Parts: sequence; structure tokens; C-alpha cells
Amino acid sequence: MKLLLIFSRSDPWRSALVIASLVLAAAVEGFGFSTLLPLLSLASNRPVSEHSALGQIMESLLSFVGLHPSTPVLLLVILIALLIKSVLLLVANRQVGYTVAQVATDLRLRLLRALLCTRWTYFTSQPVGTLANAFATEATRASQAYLASVTVISQLIIVTAYAVIAAMTSLPASVVAISLGIITVLILSRLVRITRTAGAQQTVLQKDAITRLIDVFRGVKLVKVMGREPIVAPILVNETKQLNTALRRQVITKEAVAALQDMALMSYVAVSVYVCVVVLDLDLSLVFMLALVFIRMLTSLNKAQRQYQDMAEKESAYWSLLSTVEAAEAERETITGNKIPHLSRDIVLRDVVFAHDTYRVLDGVSFDIPAGKFTVLVGPSGAGKTTIIDLLARLVSPQSGDIYVDDMPLSELDATTWRRMIGYVPQETVLFNESIALNVSLGDPEIRRADIEDALRRCGAWQFIEHLPQGIDSSVGELGAKLSGGERQRIAIARALVRRPQLLILDEPTSMLDTASEEAIWQMVAGLCGQVTILAVSHQQTPLSLADQAYRLEYGHVVLLYPGEAPRAAT
Repeated sequence: MKLLLIFSRSDPWRSALVIASLVLAAAVEGFGFSTLLPLLSLASNRPVSEHSALGQIMESLLSFVGLHPSTPVLLLVILIALLIKSVLLLVANRQVGYTVAQVATDLRLRLLRALLCTRWTYFTSQPVGTLANAFATEATRASQAYLASVTVISQLIIVTAYAVIAAMTSLPASVVAISLGIITVLILSRLVRITRTAGAQQTVLQKDAITRLIDVFRGVKLVKVMGREPIVAPILVNETKQLNTALRRQVITKEAVAALQDMALMSYVAVSVYVCVVVLDLDLSLVFMLALVFIRMLTSLNKAQRQYQDMAEKESAYWSLLSTVEAAEAERETITGNKIPHLSRDIVLRDVVFAHDTYRVLDGVSFDIPAGKFTVLVGPSGAGKTTIIDLLARLVSPQSGDIYVDDMPLSELDATTWRRMIGYVPQETVLFNESIALNVSLGDPEIRRADIEDALRRCGAWQFIEHLPQGIDSSVGELGAKLSGGERQRIAIARALVRRPQLLILDEPTSMLDTASEEAIWQMVAGLCGQVTILAVSHQQTPLSLADQAYRLEYGHVVLLYPGEAPRAAT
């Protein structure tokens, strides 16, 4: 029940209202049920208090409120008690429903906040499927575990209420019935442990299966073109079958518990009735009353165990989600600097060193990027070109050396403001299965349709967009599949330009384009000189002939290719 305590602390008032409503509902139901004893006594023409402490209490209580224990009065009391109980349960269940939804929402929001504040290096090693599964599946299962735990509490409260009624009616018979119920719980606890294990396996297998599925379908074109479906399918099928095995184990244990409980319930009621009639020689009205109480009590106890089993099955999802959140929170990005950045002169890198473990990607790199100019950085794969982009965007920090923006250390600049001054075009074009307009604006409400159209015109995309049936409202398809490579790239560049950045960074933007499309893209980029500072990373020759200056990065060092002077030192 640790899970219930955790969630209750997060929303104590609502949890307290739920518990209070359940307790009152159980008390009212118990009171209404207790009036059956006077009713049965009337039917048997025997004094209500003859054999039972409960009878004496009910007789005194009815007299206190001025009610004569007649059949119509007692039936009316029972109906009123049932009505009040229903209202209280409605209040409790409504609060439970709200809380279950809020639990899932809170877990998802906590995950989102943690991920959005996480440093870049966390994402380079984290499978996207794990995060998607945590957000979609684990949050839902965790909230269902909370619902099951609340239901356990509600059923135990009902059990307690009926146990009190039974004890006040006949203590010896109650001890027998309660003992038999506890024996059932203990016997079936082994099946509950099996369910808990199966639930934990389901959590792990579901996470692995969703991660694998997302990876496969992100590259589904590759799989289909190369005819690799027969290779990929068995992997997915095997993981799905393992998940099915865990689910079947859960179903078997759940149904076994339900079947054994039903069988035990009737056996224990029969034993209890036998003890009441033969051993204790109780009046038939009391026996009938106790039989009804025992059935209600044992039924609620059985339901509590089934709900506990359900909670045991699903709670592993909460712990898995919590581990994902805590891992993300542990990788929280530390933002330093509060100075407002300006880019009017240049960006200077001086003696910058960056290493992955013991391998130095950059070994004392120094060069400058003049404002308003077109600078190209070339070099072989793995030379550190993308690392320089990450450094400029403050996704990572150098182990030594300095980066300056207009003679101000980059580490002292407000990181959020600086990043908003950057337009970025990655090597792999990222487009969402949405409209062209949304792909350009990314849903930013400050960006107007006129801004979107202007950005598309500036990057030469308007020529093909104006011929589409829905214009900028046309869908690009999954990963931009409805567009050509050049068209996708122009939309990506428009996205980078729409906020009119001061620094435009392009990371191999034409690596997957044909020669004609590549040259057209670079011509368009060169036409932006003077409007924005451009840093382009490439291993192709076309941008070299268009750039104001070019550097070659290799073996951790940078060399000025042309034109101008060696990199100047920042002051």
C-alpha cells in the first residue's frame, strides 16, 4: 500500500475526502443493515434484544429518535440508509475518478518537465521508445494501480463495518467467519505474488517491445526497400509472444483467485451457519442476519484481495516511470549566465578542447565567425564539426578554452535568450505529420501566417507550395514522406528562419540531395548573407565556392582555407 501513501501525500485533501466519504458510507450501510435485526425479530414475534447486543443497541437507538420498531418504519430506515450510502459513495467515487485522472496527468507532467530540463547528453543515450512508453502506458497503469489501492481501502472499511455488526450480533460466530476469511487470504497470497512478478515482467517487456517497434517503424522505408521484413518480423513477434505469456500468467492467477474465492465463500458461509445453528444454538432470525453479514463481509474481503492483486500487477509501472523521471531529473541541465547576448561583430573560439572520455575530438581549436558573413566548416566524418555546433548552442561545454560572442564569454550569456537567437537546420530533416505551416512555426502562437509565408519565400519553398491544393495547410505526411528531399530541406530552413535568427547553423543540410537540389539550396543560403550570420557544416565542395570564408577541421585542429587572416584572439 506504499503506492497509496505516495499519491495521498501529493493530494492530501482529496485523498482525505475520499477516505472520509468511504468511512461514512460504510457506517451508514452498516446502520441500515443493522435494522434488519429488528425487522426479523418482528417477523418472528420475538423481542429484538433477546439474544444480541446489537439488538439492544438498535432498540435503544430507535427509541432515542422516537421511532417505534414497526415494519414500515424499519423498511423506511433501510431505504434511507441505502440512499445516503449511495450519495456518499457517489461523492467518494467521483473524487476517486478525479484523482485517478489527476495522478496520470501529474505523472506525465512531471516526466515532461524533467525531460524538457534535461541536458542534451541524456537524450543521446536514451531510447525514445522508453520515454513514449512511460508517458503513454506506464502513467496509465500507475493511475490504475492507485485506483485499485483505493478500492482495497474501501473494501476493507466495509469489511470492518460488517465485522463490527457480526461481533455485536454473535462474537463466537464472527470469530469463526473472520478466521476463515483470513485463512483464505493467506492461502491465496501466493497467487498474488505470482501476479506481482508477472506484472513486473509485463512492464519490462512492454517497454522493450514499444522501444523496438518505434525504432523499426522510424526506419520502415529502409526495411521495406531492402526486403528485411522476414528478418525484423521474428524479433517483434518474439517480444510480442513473451508479453502475451506474461499477460496469460496474470489472467490465470487472477481467475484462479476469483474461482477459489467463490468456492471458499460458500464453504465458509455454510460452516458459519452450521456453527450458529448446531454449536451455538442461535435463533433463526439471528442466523439469517449473520449469514447475510458474513456473505457481505467475505465478499468485500475477497474483492479487496482481488483489487490488491490488480494493484500488485500494475504498481511496477509506477516504479518504472519513477525511475525514468528520476534519471531525467538527475541529468538536469545547469544553466549559467544572465547577460543579454548580442551578435554584431563575431563569434570567436579560442583554444577549445573537448573530449569524449579520453578521446580528444577538439584539441585546441581556434577560429572566428564574422557577423553577417557566410562561414563554412568542412572536414571528414567524426572530425568534430557537429561538436562545434553543440558547443555554440551550449548543449555541451568545453573542457578548456573559451568561446566569445562579441568579446563576451558564451558561458556568461543567458542560455535561453542565446538559443532563441539561433536558427538550426539538422542533417536529418525532422518533419511532423502535420501541415507545412505547423512544421514551420512549431505551434508558436507568436508566429503569424505572414511570417510563415515570408520564411517560405526566403528559402525558395513558395514555388512548390503555392501549387498544393491547401497551400501551407497541406500535410507533409509521416516524416515528410509526401515531399521530395529538396522540398523537405527548404521547409526545415524556413523553420530556422521564421523567427529571424541572428545566427543560422546548418549541419550537412544537403547531404541527401541530388546535385541540382544541393546547388539550389546553397545558392539560396548564400543569398541570406548580410541578413544573418551563417555557419554551415559540410563535407561537400559546393558551399566552399559561395562562402566568405572556410575552415577545415581534421585531427582535432582547424585550418583556415580561405580567405583573410588567421583567427584573431578575443579581447
